Amino acid sequence: MNLAQHKKSLNKIWIISFLMLGLSQTSGKNLDEARVFEWWDNGIVTAEEATEILDLLEEDNQEEACLLAQVYAQETCGDTLARGTPAKGASRKGKERPSLAPHGYALWKARIDSTGHLETHRTELQMQFYRYRLRLGSQELLTYKNYSSEAHFGQVSTRELHSQIPLDTLWGTALLYPLGNFHVAGLLDTASTEQLRLGYSRRGSAAAEIFYWHGVAGGKNGDSAAAGDSTAAAAEVHSAGLQTKFPFGQMALWWQHGQGSPLIKFLLHDRENQKKAGEPLLFGWQTTAYLHGKEIPQWARLSNTIQKSRLWGSQSLTILAPELANTKITGNARLLLPLQSDSLSERLKMALESGPPPFRANISATCREAQENCRESDWKTGFTSTWETVTLGTSARFRYRTEQHLPPPYVEISSLFTDSKKSHIGFTYIFPQGNPAKSTHFRSEIHFIEDFLDFSFVCIFKDIDKFILNPVRGYAEIRILF
Repeated sequence: MNLAQHKKSLNKIWIISFLMLGLSQTSGKNLDEARVFEWWDNGIVTAEEATEILDLLEEDNQEEACLLAQVYAQETCGDTLARGTPAKGASRKGKERPSLAPHGYALWKARIDSTGHLETHRTELQMQFYRYRLRLGSQELLTYKNYSSEAHFGQVSTRELHSQIPLDTLWGTALLYPLGNFHVAGLLDTASTEQLRLGYSRRGSAAAEIFYWHGVAGGKNGDSAAAGDSTAAAAEVHSAGLQTKFPFGQMALWWQHGQGSPLIKFLLHDRENQKKAGEPLLFGWQTTAYLHGKEIPQWARLSNTIQKSRLWGSQSLTILAPELANTKITGNARLLLPLQSDSLSERLKMALESGPPPFRANISATCREAQENCRESDWKTGFTSTWETVTLGTSARFRYRTEQHLPPPYVEISSLFTDSKKSHIGFTYIFPQGNPAKSTHFRSEIHFIEDFLDFSFVCIFKDIDKFILNPVRGYAEIRILF
């Protein structure tokens, strides 16, 4: 078979797969470090992409981390996040009436490299009393909230300024005051950076906000010029934008004076959470994208890959048939247009899950680069079996290149044990070359939950077939509630 015939055969395979599977495989789990490590080990994401997601998870920025997972791993975080699940780390009394009794949590989380040293770590003490909340550690912040009014003193960033676009951390004061359906808000930091916001919202419907930034240039992404540094630029910086929320998504636009193109971010979605009478299928879709020119506004803090891409986004589709063995058909198209290139990179993934909990099968196919006629593709199949508190699973993945023979499979065999409090312990044996005699890796995962303690630990080991436990990477988190 010549090369032309081989390409035609491959294209036929993709067409058949498209018809069978429809249009990223969703697991229904929220995003955590264990999943990112799994994608990293499997070669689904690069080390740089995995680090970007892990950094956001370390900051408890689940929403932005999920957007990166949607593009890099072509996976979603499950429906719970889309419906507004409270952020991990909310104290046990967060929804109760204001109390004078202090309550909160102490947190320590860290990533460990292959030498056993701390790669990154974060400490945090959060204490809440009456309408005040105090954070100490990696973020130093005092917050006062009274119904819709807010006041923040200390290190403020994305969450405190309610920004849809990630921001740098600034040291200053941020205020928000409601006026009926309207609100006025602002920021003043120690380097005289100023922000003003005016917004309107209708509960349960839509919201819109305009904002204005003013400061002094002199550092990348808002690093103000050091006092007394005569070489630092002293030019003033002005930028303004608009962000909106509506039932089917959100959109933000931010333009800085002197820059040719604005920074645009949008997230559009439609999820059917309940099946209507007479409709056997549920449909859901999500479109995510960042667009910008060679420069971005000074106070925006985007991941490196987003900064390097003029267009960065994905389109996903999910079809669920609850009455047909709970079958789920999912798909994802990833689009990247680098700043230094006019060539659009497109990656396509299709997946199918079906079957009852005792035997649920899955299959997926990924075209890693559509512009190259899918010369390199990933094919994965496996199954999981769930019986009460025990889940067993196995999978095999092939990375196929048209000019090469079929390589040995990347095989995983996993087990997961869960108790009534959702604590769990999991073990996964990994055979990167398909043969345990050649190479064996091991991934362990522990998540222990009690009334006052939340402990997580994930670690990857290699060369266990030689009875030598060499850690590759790890993650640990300890949260004590009070």
